[in-house]
Amino acid sequence: MHPRNRYQQPHDFSSLAGVVPELAGYLVITPDGRTSLDFTSPQAVRLLNRALLLRDYGLKHWDIPAGNLCPGVPGRLDYIHVLADLLGEGAQGGKKVRVLDVGTGASLIYPILGVGEYDWRFVGTDLDAGSLKVAGAIARFNPAIGKSVLLRQQTEAGAIFRNVILPGETFACTMCNPPFFSDAASASAAATQKWEKLGESPEAQLNFGGQAHELWTPGGEPEFLRRMIRESVAFKGQVGWFTTLVSKKGYLRNARQELDRMGAAWVRELPIGQGGKLRRVLAWTFRK
Repeated sequence: MHPRNRYQQPHDFSSLAGVVPELAGYLVITPDGRTSLDFTSPQAVRLLNRALLLRDYGLKHWDIPAGNLCPGVPGRLDYIHVLADLLGEGAQGGKKVRVLDVGTGASLIYPILGVGEYDWRFVGTDLDAGSLKVAGAIARFNPAIGKSVLLRQQTEAGAIFRNVILPGETFACTMCNPPFFSDAASASAAATQKWEKLGESPEAQLNFGGQAHELWTPGGEPEFLRRMIRESVAFKGQVGWFTTLVSKKGYLRNARQELDRMGAAWVRELPIGQGGKLRRVLAWTFRK
């Protein structure tokens, strides 16, 4: 976990249930007597996110539909802090920093955290009009977020930066949490494996959070990375650093080879992770 991540210590779930009373229905007692949360329940994770965002970021309202991806707050916060380090902001923040969040989703999680921690400005993009409608409602209910975030729909299914980076505008960096899977079947297989490890019935738990466009894309994550890298060349004069999460170390080799072919000036791999789960932020720039 990043040293500036405010969630270094275990959550006080009883206290959080005081912020969002519905959370109390999902609290469990562990074998060693600690109060914890039923993390196998998507609703419990949504309520936990709501409690954290209301308590720690001053939001007045936050909610997303049951079918949308519900990312954990602590892990997403690590990405924000890593970007701050990359941009040289440290812990001080930078009001002029503009960030493009590719695939912002209904949760609007990265803009909320980036505004709350560093007072950045965001443009959030998504293919799905429904997700943007929910994200827009969150922004309207929370004026501090709304004044710092613009939302744009990506109208071209195969595009990443085209159509959403407008002529003449610039960004300090882009960020993205790409779809992992190549199709619905591979997403379901991964979900089954996850629940079996937790000792749960996969049949009862396959309806995990995430719309189709959030979870899979033709060719899976490696092909998405290749397309992002190739498309970034056309916007090299408008973006300082292009960045994306990469779920598996094995994907980095091909991505770096593609970056070499595209003429990237600098490439960095920035590890982030909590517990035994390690992911990486791949960052590149064409500026020498």
